[in-house]
Amino acid sequence: MPIYSDPKAPTPEGSGELDVTIHASNSNVNSSIANSPLLTKLNNLRLICGEIVNDHNVQLGIIVLIVINAIMMGVATFDFVSENPKVDNVFEKTDQAFLIIFTIELGMQLIYHGWTFYKDGWLVFDFIIVVLSWSFASLQIIRAFRIFRALRIITRIETMRNLVAALFDIMPRLGAITALLLLIFYIFAVLFTQLFGDLELSAPFFSRLDYSLLTLFVMMTMEWADVARECMDQIWWAWAPFIAFIMITGFIVFNLIIAVVCDAVAVIENKDDLEPDLFSGMFENGSKAEGGEGDGEAGTQDQLEETVVGSDEALVDDLAQRISFVLDSQREMLATLELLTRDTLVPSSPAEE
Repeated sequence: MPIYSDPKAPTPEGSGELDVTIHASNSNVNSSIANSPLLTKLNNLRLICGEIVNDHNVQLGIIVLIVINAIMMGVATFDFVSENPKVDNVFEKTDQAFLIIFTIELGMQLIYHGWTFYKDGWLVFDFIIVVLSWSFASLQIIRAFRIFRALRIITRIETMRNLVAALFDIMPRLGAITALLLLIFYIFAVLFTQLFGDLELSAPFFSRLDYSLLTLFVMMTMEWADVARECMDQIWWAWAPFIAFIMITGFIVFNLIIAVVCDAVAVIENKDDLEPDLFSGMFENGSKAEGGEGDGEAGTQDQLEETVVGSDEALVDDLAQRISFVLDSQREMLATLELLTRDTLVPSSPAEE
């Protein structure tokens, strides 16, 4: 039969002493685990790995190795390497040595950070690159992608990391611009296919919608004059849609992208300059207030306002300079386009023919 205990029943004698003994034994076990020689050695090993792998000189050496490895991968594509088995074997062994060094460096980072290793996106990126390098080492086709190992240099240089972070920050705005660009592409692809699809050209530039999209993409890189002249030989007003497309995509949409990227980079560049001044002013004014000055709070408010106003003015001036540069570039491109269009539209004389 089950035995039920009455919660109101009197506590047996000596139970309090037993509880104290149990708690004391538990604390002794925890302290013994914390003071375990094995755990102490593991923690010391972790700290030593972190001190070594995060040393400035070690990180600089890793950057040099990444650059050398990338250069050797490029040199390995030449014939004197690929057609000579001995030289090619030397390059392969050297690449294997580089990969071993990168693996050791990553393993030391993993030992130092523990499970928090996966909270750092840059370390996870390094981990993926190294694991893929080992996984596809035996596949000849996939081995060509080893050059992506050079991307690890981004994780080592702070300026590059800030630039990548800026690009990711402006992705929502770039997404809207990309959607606008795709819409423009589709409209002009349908228009060009209907207008010039039946023309006999040197290549099927506009015979189908997919060909028109590819041709428009090439035209967006300013390689449009030859195609426009071929169309103008059969339709004299064919220059009009070409000029409209180049004006919209080449000068408006791309300038929007440049402006957005410049804005994001300017914000990141000025962020490091603004934050120390702002917080240093706060700490200085806070120390004055603790000193017993009566107008400490008023002085703090005034200095904070001056700092914010000054930072806003600096941002506005920097953005104005960048916009002025973009506008000047646009004027030069418009003048070049006008000159090219004028040369295209001038009819050739019978003597020249």
